[in-house]
Amino acid sequence: MSEFIVRGIDRSITTAVRATLRAPEYGHPVHRELAAGTGPCRECLSAFTVGAEDRLLFTYSPFRATDQLSQPGPVFIHAEPCTPFTATGYPDGLTTIPIVAQCHHMDGTIGAPTELSPGAESATVTMLLEAPDVRFLHLRHAKAGCFIARVDRVET
Repeated sequence: MSEFIVRGIDRSITTAVRATLRAPEYGHPVHRELAAGTGPCRECLSAFTVGAEDRLLFTYSPFRATDQLSQPGPVFIHAEPCTPFTATGYPDGLTTIPIVAQCHHMDGTIGAPTELSPGAESATVTMLLEAPDVRFLHLRHAKAGCFIARVDRVET
């Protein structure tokens, strides 16, 4: 089984969002609220504790705004700094959240969403990344459709 890394939003971006209370690239105001849903946080890749943690909602695109299809959408991060997820493998913090993976191919096309079944997330991600025409994956919330994280092969 090949190793992979799930990458949340880069620390430099989340630090700037917390400092400016503005969405990166778009400048929209950030909304702060008590967590009403599990999220997840796009930095540490763990679910929010409903009713106990403040979170920030802002517009984010996993691509540059100048890209042909930048795909901006709503994302949440913890209002207070958290520890970014940096380990290899599938984050434990995402196992309670309905997730789909989308393959981004070498030719620029995007595959149909593939549901990640509880307990089989790592196996499904590994299987998708084994296709030679796949550059990387995006994980998205299966119900809301919003971006959660990017998945890359670990280069050896």
